[in-house]
Amino acid sequence: MIRTAEKKQEVTVQPNPLAANGQQVNFELKAQVPEKLVKYKQTYKLDIYYEYDLERENIATYNFQFGEFIYEGGEPTITKQLSFPYTPEKNKGRLMVQGRAIDNEDGDVRYTDPEQVATGLVTTPLLLVRNNDFNFIPDTYKEKADQPARFDFFFEENQAKLRSNLGARLQVLDQYVLDNVDAQKITITASQSPDESGSRLAEKRAQTLEDYYRKKLRTLDYSGKKVNVQTNIQEAGLDALVQKLQASALPKEEKDEALAILNSDQSQQAKLNALKQAQAYDYIERYIFPGLRTARVEMNYNRSRKSDYQLYILAKKIAEEKADADELTEQELQYAATLTPLLAEKRKLYEAAVKTTDKWPAYYNLGVVYNEMARKDYRPEAKKALLDKAIHNLSFAGFRNPSPQVYYSLASAYHQRGDMLEALQYYDYAIKLGAEESVLQQIFADKAALEIEIGQYNDAIASLHYAGDSYQTNMNLGLSYMLKENFEGAERFYNRAIELKPDDALAYYSMALLGARTQNEPLLKHGLLRAIQADRTYMERAINDPEFEAYRSKESYKDAFKR
Repeated sequence: MIRTAEKKQEVTVQPNPLAANGQQVNFELKAQVPEKLVKYKQTYKLDIYYEYDLERENIATYNFQFGEFIYEGGEPTITKQLSFPYTPEKNKGRLMVQGRAIDNEDGDVRYTDPEQVATGLVTTPLLLVRNNDFNFIPDTYKEKADQPARFDFFFEENQAKLRSNLGARLQVLDQYVLDNVDAQKITITASQSPDESGSRLAEKRAQTLEDYYRKKLRTLDYSGKKVNVQTNIQEAGLDALVQKLQASALPKEEKDEALAILNSDQSQQAKLNALKQAQAYDYIERYIFPGLRTARVEMNYNRSRKSDYQLYILAKKIAEEKADADELTEQELQYAATLTPLLAEKRKLYEAAVKTTDKWPAYYNLGVVYNEMARKDYRPEAKKALLDKAIHNLSFAGFRNPSPQVYYSLASAYHQRGDMLEALQYYDYAIKLGAEESVLQQIFADKAALEIEIGQYNDAIASLHYAGDSYQTNMNLGLSYMLKENFEGAERFYNRAIELKPDDALAYYSMALLGARTQNEPLLKHGLLRAIQADRTYMERAINDPEFEAYRSKESYKDAFKR
């Protein structure tokens, strides 16, 4: 069996060389063996593994027994889509197979010689540009210490019931019920989207939250504080839709088309019907209408201010448990944390703020601290642990303040940790909430980077449609088009990226890759030359990159290293 397998089995792999795609290396492996290897008393198996740096990573085993293969061209055949996790140390490796013949009666095993069936790895799909940059909340303590705290509740279409997944957010309301203060002034502002059919939905949503809060007051409040609840209702008109549309990430021509419909003399229903035919409607339905089905709760407290010196000293004592937690308010603790540049000190102060206030800014800033620590730590396990803590705290911030800023930070943290589905979900949440155009463009740009990483190039191109004309947008459009083999489009976008960053090594290296894939040797030479001039590390990258394998002996490739 072993001799027959070594001589006559056929294994093909696509692609070859293997290519890294985001966090995975995906490929198809087809194996055919002679029919004489399929026996009742013996079993033939084919082990597939990846070999790199004296390491062996087992991937799969093909079992050539009846029921586990099909006949193709008269030969037993198994074809599967396989994958293994990508890490940089696997860049230089080889995909191997080794057959095993097993005697089913006595368990005796014989092995074929290992056979290399593919090399690795092409890393071109990883040459995308990401930002994922989020920072501490800009401190406005001195100017806005008396501003109300705000958080939003979102409702299903045509519904006024509190959603079952709001449990953690409702706990925030419970904490306000328990606050030992003389008085609370609560304002609930509810709205509905113009496409909803329910009557008085906004009013019912406001009433639902007020009823919930007053019920909790009756059971949880022992301080006897005075509570004044006011409700404001935003009718289901088109004004809010127009405002959100004007602040959206839609291209100008699509935005203008939709605004022209909304500003016409038609009835509201006629405008909504016409809007369904507009290019922007898919965006409106996915990202704008859900953001209008809300009820915002505002809590207004007055607090006194202390000097920076007092705040910093008291905050350190609270963090060290040498002073009572109620010596400072949440805003004071948050502000005190801005008075030190040391991440370790910031962490302690924000941890104290979390323990003593349980409010979203403390959780958010503590999440930012852990994210900054993760950025500076190059140990994979330590980095992951820090990102876990960042996500934990940012999630609690999101429960208390579901804003584009918080959701983008959560998406970015998940993205950095490699949890792509969670990251994609939070990118979508952030977009649906709406924000300034520049903010939305950055969210769409990083969402597109994630979509490239998971191989969804069409989705990435669609997201980049809303991402503006930045360097990141053009680089990722160039990569998406190159991977889709639209080489003319790729070159156009890479040229635009170079216009925006004239000495960018990655842009020129990408042009060299484009030259290699299109057999355009002048483009390859020029791109490599400029990339290496801008950043000498690209010399080693080019030497090891399988993309240039066919050009190693050509002058166009060699000349790039001579200057």
